Amino acid sequence: MQSYNVAIESPFVTVDKYCTITGMPKGTVIDYIRKGKIIIKAKDAPREKPLINMHAMHQIAMHEAEAKVAY
Repeated sequence: MQSYNVAIESPFVTVDKYCTITGMPKGTVIDYIRKGKIIIKAKDAPREKPLINMHAMHQIAMHEAEAKVAY
């Protein structure tokens, strides 16, 4: 198995920053958060802005890639 080091600029980013990084529309990102496809940091208050957990998203991407790539 290969190992990769990915430099994460920040462990948590706002929805707007995530949209900039990924090129995804804001509505899609919000929908994916609701569906659990994008992992966010636990909120202390219901109306708190969601912060996307970039470490978790990179781990998901790695696992999906490993499942598709034959070694």
